[in-house]
Amino acid sequence: MNPIDDRTPILVGAGQCVERGANGEPPVAFAARAAAAAILDTGTQGLAAAIDTIAVIRFFSDSLPIWACPFGRSDNPPQSVAQRIGANPRQRIYTAIGGNEPQSRLIEFARDIARGERELVLLAGAEAIRNERHARRNGIELDWNESHNAPFEDRAAGHDLLAPHEIANGLMLPVDCYSLIEQTRASRAGRSVAAHREHMARLWAAFSAIAAGNPMAQFAGSLSAAEILAAPPMTHLYTRRMVAQDGVNQGAALLLTSVAKARELGIARERWVFLHGLAEGREPLLSERPDPGASPVAGAVLARAFALAGLGIDAIGPIDVYSCFPCAVSVIAEHLGLPDDGSHALTLTGGLPFFGGPGNNYTMHGIAEMVQRLRRAPQAFGLITANGGMLSKHAAGIYSCREATVDWRDASTTVAGNDAGRRPITTRPAAGRIVGWTVVWVDGEPAHGVIIADDDHDRRFVARTAPGDRGTVAALLAADRSGARVRVHAATGDTLHFTLDDDH
Repeated sequence: MNPIDDRTPILVGAGQCVERGANGEPPVAFAARAAAAAILDTGTQGLAAAIDTIAVIRFFSDSLPIWACPFGRSDNPPQSVAQRIGANPRQRIYTAIGGNEPQSRLIEFARDIARGERELVLLAGAEAIRNERHARRNGIELDWNESHNAPFEDRAAGHDLLAPHEIANGLMLPVDCYSLIEQTRASRAGRSVAAHREHMARLWAAFSAIAAGNPMAQFAGSLSAAEILAAPPMTHLYTRRMVAQDGVNQGAALLLTSVAKARELGIARERWVFLHGLAEGREPLLSERPDPGASPVAGAVLARAFALAGLGIDAIGPIDVYSCFPCAVSVIAEHLGLPDDGSHALTLTGGLPFFGGPGNNYTMHGIAEMVQRLRRAPQAFGLITANGGMLSKHAAGIYSCREATVDWRDASTTVAGNDAGRRPITTRPAAGRIVGWTVVWVDGEPAHGVIIADDDHDRRFVARTAPGDRGTVAALLAADRSGARVRVHAATGDTLHFTLDDDH
């Protein structure tokens, strides 16, 4: 065999932490705890001083103003982590938002390491939403403010994930957007609402069983399909136990370096995990996608990762698919040619609804689990997938303890979307035909319906039922209305109200 190129990027440390109770600590403390565990995992002493880059995945409380924490924040999260672990990196990065970020930043830093631009990178992230909510419920005052003078790169929130016309018509919360995607997929599969709910519950029960055996899971125990279905409804398809649970105290961290640096630091060969296939890409806005229930860029991202690795799905052992909502799993399973009925293991952690959904950082936990799993089976290959936004931003990685030969300096890891298929938007339609729909629950009752539809000129629009229009909501719930004709009534601004056109 040829010797391994000294510039080859490898993962050498992975750490996680969880606090199932409430202890008042801020998210930077959990990120630092996970970082310390990742350093210990390398088997090498004094590693913190060698870290030249620390990247912290953006906390939920810093992602949108409506999620701001009332107890303050660190004004430099990478430095807060560095200070706690005794590191003094030359570069500190606070990332953009999105569940894809841990995998996407690993792609970025693998390239930088292969080019000799970085030597030892710490990626860390966490959430302390359980602590925050416990304090708010119990009138406890916390002080999470920290101020640092060290420079850092703040990548802020990143790209817009929703358009004003989507938000104005009810596609604002992820649960509502994903429910519409889910319904589109149910309609294509020919499943009734009841049949699709049962299908999702079987898949999620399998995830829950895996989470129950994971000591790093936020939530103890497992749920049956019946228990998942019996939880309070959030939309016509989803119950509260079908969606990501963000009330967690969890942290995860990874250490990425080159083969040469690992040898210099004395990190044993059996701790090295190689990167065999990496790719990422972005879909158009949800309302612009030709088929809201499909995700062609996700398929292209997977294909690129497999091509770089020179592998097919038959070569893959452990898999962790991003699992914020059931359709996020079923889309990937479909591209991989795997079942989504719970009969094939598609998670290592137990998934965001059961293991826990630590904001933008979940995939860091998946990769950390993968590192440990592959060290126990060094001939295996494992697959991690991630997504951010409304099934918008995709990233995938194929890993193994086997040596990799990919030259990551110039590898083509970014997949472009197909703009030719993007639907033009109209904000003043007169009528149209439903492409996708959902009904949103408020206070335990069906409150309003939301549709994505095409007008008679093949232009796309989003609309919602008018306040108090119980009749249209009831009609949506009575039968699958995909393909049904609607009449549109302009309201204020970008808001559009629709009713079903019974004449068609």
